[in-house]
Amino acid sequence: MESQTSTFKIQNTLRALGSLLIVFLLVAPFPPAYPGESPNASDIIRNLHVKYDTTTDARIEFTQTIVLPLSKISRTTKGTLYLKKPHMYRIESGDRIAVTDGKTSWVYLSGARQVIIDNYKENKNTVDPDKFLMNVPSDYFAVLISTNKEETDTIYTLRLTPKSDESFIRSIRITVDNDWIIHSAEVWDMNDTRTTYTVDKIETDSGIPDSEFRFTAPKDAQVVDLRTH
Repeated sequence: MESQTSTFKIQNTLRALGSLLIVFLLVAPFPPAYPGESPNASDIIRNLHVKYDTTTDARIEFTQTIVLPLSKISRTTKGTLYLKKPHMYRIESGDRIAVTDGKTSWVYLSGARQVIIDNYKENKNTVDPDKFLMNVPSDYFAVLISTNKEETDTIYTLRLTPKSDESFIRSIRITVDNDWIIHSAEVWDMNDTRTTYTVDKIETDSGIPDSEFRFTAPKDAQVVDLRTH
């Protein structure tokens, strides 16, 4: 039972990691099919791919707010996300650090002084950021639900819903301005938990070293190793 619970913690952490990657992308301009027309959902999704294809790494400071179902209790934390292609991620938020180098995954819970280690697994429920962004057109329905003009910006809001009934994510709502910068994402999962991510600062292509995506357990931490050798 302990191993199953630990595995669930790792997979949920990586799901959140994949969802958060949606927020960081600075989207390069992509002209609509007909000049002069407003972009539609397909145009905006293509812009995501254009930028992601040309980005090698990123460091993102963010604010995360989680609203729990039924009780409606919310929890807000600050965090930092590191990404390096093709499958390296590190997320530091609250008392949790989650790291993967594309082969091994580590989750460190500082409050419990525990490190959970597992093999990195690629599947649709894990929501690998690479896989998610590359498969938005085929795995998600994208709908432009509103266009709001502000003083200097136009804000586009899109809703993404998975085509698969097995997806852990139920829906995602993202906001994008007319400079093609995504400012926030709201993620609803199958547990009815709503997680909102807001970008505070972004740095891209800064040459993040591979060492950021490996983790050494503190000497006083309990290590739970779930890997099969």
